[in-house]
Amino acid sequence: MPVQAFFSSLIIVFLTELGDKTMIATILLSAEHRRPYLVLFAAMLALMISTFIAVVLGVLLSTALPLDVIVYISGILFVGLGLYTLTKREDEEDVDADRQITFFSMFSLVLVSELGDKSQIAVLALAAQSLFPVLVFFGAMIGFFLLNTMGAISGDKIGNRIPLKLIRIFTGIVFITIGFLIILGFL
Repeated sequence: MPVQAFFSSLIIVFLTELGDKTMIATILLSAEHRRPYLVLFAAMLALMISTFIAVVLGVLLSTALPLDVIVYISGILFVGLGLYTLTKREDEEDVDADRQITFFSMFSLVLVSELGDKSQIAVLALAAQSLFPVLVFFGAMIGFFLLNTMGAISGDKIGNRIPLKLIRIFTGIVFITIGFLIILGFL
């Protein structure tokens, strides 16, 4: 049954994340920053940590933080990043510092938004009932990689066709909306 553990988590993650806030964030961040590989790397690093936490918690059958706290932090992070995107100056002086902040904000956004998300809960449940939690982890990571690669590439293509100012306005509004929907319990 090792193959079943792998493919179950791959398919569940792929289906639960298709069109989810993480994929939308990947598309929008890639469109705005036009660095699809950086966006993909930040997202995958965050998803790897999130998925590892889910597998460990599934194996241990315990919780780290109340789900409500994680949900509110995620919502606040989306609103904060949306406001930052809307108010960010065009003429950033220190490009290296901007890249570090950008990477950290991408990583943080994906990590916190995935904690307690339906895909993480599904991975936790699969790991809890599987004799092969490592294969559950790898299946989930392949599912995340496929979706976020599609998101980063499509976001980069969108970014090449639409003016950056318009992308930033749209991204800011979408992130703020997602943040409030999370805080109000709709996502």
